[in-house]
Amino acid sequence: MIALPSMPPAHVLVTGGSGFLGAAIVKALLDRHPDWTITVLDIHAPSEDILRRNSSFVEADVTSSSSINAAFSKIQPDLVMHCAGIVPARRHRYSTNQKQWEKVKTINYQGTKNVLNAALASGCRKFVYTSSCTVVIDDLAHDYFNMNEKTPLGHATLHYGKSKGMAEQYVLSHEHAEKGLQACALRPCTIIGPGDTAVISLIHDLIAKGETYFIIGDGDNLYDFIYIDNAVVAHVLAIENMLTTATAAGEAFFISNEEPVYFWDFFAYLWAQFGHVPRFRVKIPMAVAWVAGLAAEVVTYFTGAAATVDRGSVWDAVRTQYSDNSKARDILGYRPKIGLAEGVRRSCADYKDYLARQANVDSNETA
Repeated sequence: MIALPSMPPAHVLVTGGSGFLGAAIVKALLDRHPDWTITVLDIHAPSEDILRRNSSFVEADVTSSSSINAAFSKIQPDLVMHCAGIVPARRHRYSTNQKQWEKVKTINYQGTKNVLNAALASGCRKFVYTSSCTVVIDDLAHDYFNMNEKTPLGHATLHYGKSKGMAEQYVLSHEHAEKGLQACALRPCTIIGPGDTAVISLIHDLIAKGETYFIIGDGDNLYDFIYIDNAVVAHVLAIENMLTTATAAGEAFFISNEEPVYFWDFFAYLWAQFGHVPRFRVKIPMAVAWVAGLAAEVVTYFTGAAATVDRGSVWDAVRTQYSDNSKARDILGYRPKIGLAEGVRRSCADYKDYLARQANVDSNETA
């Protein structure tokens, strides 16, 4: 991370500061700026390690405007780092269920509106928003080669990307800029790292299911991932920028590991960390996989069981999507510091420890 001139003490509020990304950002800010005051706003308390340092905790629910307004009545931060949100996982990732959409929209869109409005009312005019690359790529009908910030929004159809796009456009609106708000948005791709039990677990589960022998499509599609430490670097740089020159104000930034990889090779490399190397791999034509996904959805509809594959996951598995990080490099000074191969190794080592702890808990419960 680039060195900055000494900065005056600042008070930064981090929403979702007890979550996977939020907690990592809080720790990095405490390490880099020990004289800063960091407040975590979340529905869950942060770790004791964070609370023992120069930080505080406010319990609040971003979906409740009264809860958020009450929280901001007690604190007046110099900058809000808004990380709180929900990422639909597994069977909810490609859901078309209206009830699920309302839940996601309430947290990711309405929650963002509540936080931003409360921040403005409190006098805070600095805002960094964790958006997502899905504001573009959740349009499953297209590939996105080397996409950048000029790629138009508004085509995402999946719940997550659609809700994040709505929230990002609200944050970066001209209306708020005219009120004096200086805001920027970061669009990380899929994040992996220690503490992640979503992405790694989903891919790891395919070993036990015996589904590591198949490749959907030709296997030539490229995909972006980012290691947690690199995502944190980008967020800290954005916060520092907004508190100094504010050259990032009004801008959105794609961030990744800058190492697009073949989607199915990434899976194979991850499985190898657990000692699993498929003896063979069979390529399944996309059309055949799509029919299988449709059939699985029908079975799921009648049985209520969780499908391993559906049409959405099939489309996602054959697409190319990776981004150009030039803008983040030029304005924020962003450079990934941990390579993707090392990031996968660290992530899998942590997940092995997690599985061992879970096995120990299960054995104690059955003893």
